[in-house]
Amino acid sequence: MSGSDELQNHMNKGMYGTPQLKPDEKRKYLGTFRERVDLTLTFEQINDPEYLTDLKQELTLHPELHVIINGQVKNPLLSELMQIAQKSNVTFTCNTDQTLDHGPKDLAVVVCDKNTALHIKDVDVAKRYPKTTKPKVAPEHKDSPLERLHKLFEN
Repeated sequence: MSGSDELQNHMNKGMYGTPQLKPDEKRKYLGTFRERVDLTLTFEQINDPEYLTDLKQELTLHPELHVIINGQVKNPLLSELMQIAQKSNVTFTCNTDQTLDHGPKDLAVVVCDKNTALHIKDVDVAKRYPKTTKPKVAPEHKDSPLERLHKLFEN
């Protein structure tokens, strides 16, 4: 590399900062790469107690993981998420970057490995832990006397 190339690189770093690998992906996943992610919860999902139970279960099963919480999460949910991590003996950080998105579909919690790629296909809590809902059973209809007569003579 010639002296002018080195000077240009130094000037570029000074003006634009150090080049980053996959900055949009890292912003979406609260500062980590997608391949390191184990589980994610959106702002909408952290309001659902069933998904918080699923988060507790995942952290209990994998205490070696790390939790990243979006700094835009409001109290008392922020406190609850930090308590969940502490009770599970899992390390956590709070990403307070003010440019992070915080709409209902944006990520509020990312469970990840700090150094190792996990390559997990479904990281969304709703896909990994589908809600347990009872199947809807149609209400029983009592036949009217006229309908009973029709059934008698259908055969």
